[in-house]
Amino acid sequence: MRTNGKVVATPVWFVEFDETIFVRSYADSGKVKRMRNNPQAWVTPADVMGHPKGDPLEGEARFVDDLTAVKVSQLLHRKYGLMKVYFDLWGAVKQQDWAVVSIHI
Repeated sequence: MRTNGKVVATPVWFVEFDETIFVRSYADSGKVKRMRNNPQAWVTPADVMGHPKGDPLEGEARFVDDLTAVKVSQLLHRKYGLMKVYFDLWGAVKQQDWAVVSIHI
């Protein structure tokens, strides 16, 4: 949610683990900045193109510790394979830091 209260729809790569949704993104991305400013989050099932396929569920976003971030990275690799490898390489080229967020619904 923006500081003006407007909700921003943002498709993300995610994994589910221990009944929690985890999202990993560049630490300076807009979605991460918005979660730092306001932990309130809505999760909506969507197709691969980001078109909503259900009703939104309200949750709370929390940044995770380093150990959990490593586990999430491994789970993302299992789920997305080479696409994640390319994404990680691009982030390394751009010298990006990562943020991992858990969303509890």
